[in-house]
Amino acid sequence: METPGVVPSLKEKLRLGPCFGTFVKLGRPEIVEVLALVGFDFVICDTEHAQMTELEARQVILACRAAGLPVVVRVPEPVPGLVNRLLEAGAEGIQMPRLRSAADLARLRAMSYFPPEGERSVGNANLLARYGTLPVPSYLEEANRKVLVIGQFETRQIDDPCDPMFEGLDVAFIGPTDLSVDFGSPGRAEDPAVQERIRLVEQAAARHGSAMGIATKDLPTTRRYLAAGYRFLAVSGDVALLVAAAKELVEELHASRIEVEQKEATHALLAEVRN
Repeated sequence: METPGVVPSLKEKLRLGPCFGTFVKLGRPEIVEVLALVGFDFVICDTEHAQMTELEARQVILACRAAGLPVVVRVPEPVPGLVNRLLEAGAEGIQMPRLRSAADLARLRAMSYFPPEGERSVGNANLLARYGTLPVPSYLEEANRKVLVIGQFETRQIDDPCDPMFEGLDVAFIGPTDLSVDFGSPGRAEDPAVQERIRLVEQAAARHGSAMGIATKDLPTTRRYLAAGYRFLAVSGDVALLVAAAKELVEELHASRIEVEQKEATHALLAEVRN
């Protein structure tokens, strides 16, 4: 149960049940405020595929904190300094693309956790440490307790056996598009080889207590993975949602214009017949 007055971390929310999020590719606080307003459980700030600087990512993180919206950051390549700065800014976790090995996971965990669990360096000139007013042991304990380590499974090449890749992995995230491309079936996540890999990840995640996550584009697909026990569901993204809403509106506007033009043509024809 949640403690009254205490906002649970995303890590705690995932233990309670499924969470719905979306990708943020536009580095604007207004985007975050809208996504928080409509009720998303979390967002993934995407610095891998979006044209977003570290400063813009930090602005997204600060806006998420102000809105009470948990945020994780997907980085192109995790490096200690960058990971530390993003976590100190208020990100609740780091999402690593193209996780291929237990060594990749060990490297990400080392950057994400303070000793003894990891090798993250300590700085307290940030809000999470109450700008130095929070006792260091309390700061380290809280940070280690809340941080999320997320690895994306989207490559054909992974360790065999793969079980060590799940030891200490909070979320095993499926990247269906990249996975289908790597298996030679671009855009076809239903390909048998792709589905076999997904099942392999699901089974290993279940053995090690890692939550399953996936990127989805529509409601039917999301419902299917929700029914399969997935908990970290990233549905669409800010740009895709904008495109879909704008496309639907423009199509309706064009349909309305055609309807009006047809009515006007009919009226003109009737008037000509009367004359």
